[in-house]
Amino acid sequence: MPAHLLKGVFLALFWIIVRSSPTPGSEGHSLVNDCPSCSLSRFQKDAPSSQSDMVEAVKKHILNMLHLRDRPNITQTVPKAALLNAIKKLHVGKVGDDGQVQIEDVIAGRTEMNDISEQTSEIITFAESGPSKKVLRFEISKEGSDFLIIGEADLWLFLKLSKANRSRTKLTIRLYHQQRGQKDHRGYESGKSELLIAEKVVDTRKSEWHTFPIAGSIQRLLNHGKSTIDIRVACDKCQEAGATPVLLGKRKKKDDDDKEAGISGGEEEKEQSHRPFLMIVARQTEEHPHRRKKRGIECDGNERNCCKKHFYVSFKDIGWGDWIIAPSGYHANYCEGDCPSHIVGTSGSSLSFHSTVINQYRLRGHGPITSIKSCCVPSKLRAMSMLYYDDGQNIIKKDIQNMIVEECGCS
Repeated sequence: MPAHLLKGVFLALFWIIVRSSPTPGSEGHSLVNDCPSCSLSRFQKDAPSSQSDMVEAVKKHILNMLHLRDRPNITQTVPKAALLNAIKKLHVGKVGDDGQVQIEDVIAGRTEMNDISEQTSEIITFAESGPSKKVLRFEISKEGSDFLIIGEADLWLFLKLSKANRSRTKLTIRLYHQQRGQKDHRGYESGKSELLIAEKVVDTRKSEWHTFPIAGSIQRLLNHGKSTIDIRVACDKCQEAGATPVLLGKRKKKDDDDKEAGISGGEEEKEQSHRPFLMIVARQTEEHPHRRKKRGIECDGNERNCCKKHFYVSFKDIGWGDWIIAPSGYHANYCEGDCPSHIVGTSGSSLSFHSTVINQYRLRGHGPITSIKSCCVPSKLRAMSMLYYDDGQNIIKKDIQNMIVEECGCS
């Protein structure tokens, strides 16, 4: 080994010796020897109290990874028809024969700890009633972050044609961002303005969905610390062409409104499935320290050394099925077991060159290093995709990095 590399290794070892030396009045042995994962295999995890403790730990972990303080309070969910239609259109998941939503961990193959990862969220926000009839209001979720990088943002709008329409004319649909004015000392708002943010020429051959890219407008909105956008939909020649952009807000007094309008339950459900929505793809980046890939050992009930323990939590069983749309549960795997000297640094158990060097000095009895205990920790993790409601009834699809333990090793 070159002299400059040897010097670096010995400097690192000296720092470890200083950090691991007991301070006056402390019990140095307990501080450096204790490793929680080494004791896990000795606990009775079948005991009810232990199971409930682990479930609570899983809950806290999921909320933390989603940047939530508490589970969302779901008072009124998006109509099922609108939800399923959006999921099918956007390919964020698929609907099984039993009506359950399924999503795939499409980034699982490239989410090890040595990746430079991008945490990506796909946010579906349904339109609500705006300040006037032809204005849609969208409340955009910031996903627990003050700043999001918007990769894509498309407004999906359904253009409905009358059955009597036989023409094949072209229409221009325009979207205007209604910008609020400044309030004076009396509370009156002045200086309102509109900004054209998208326009599209559409064919009137059939009733269908149309998309309008507005990523720039959404990014500017968030950059100014705002999260609500009002969008006016304008189509000058739609009425004479027998075309109607479907604009739906919140359903108020549903039964009374349906009776007055003569709308049947089936027609109302169909209208809800055409509710406008905004699809946003946002991302954040973060680096993870470099770790080398190693094979892991599965805990089989007899294994006492470092291994991966399987633990599955059903969201329905813990009362979270109302706000987590998919998946149905979480593989909360964890690491447990001992790290005796004869396996530290061997293939399949070592995390790094650092572990091998430390173990060599421990075996030779070099000072305080002999008391440093190796610990069983995750050596490989993968991502998990989640589809869920937030407090604003927005539907969020988030790919969470390093969520599921795949392999364990000795540090």
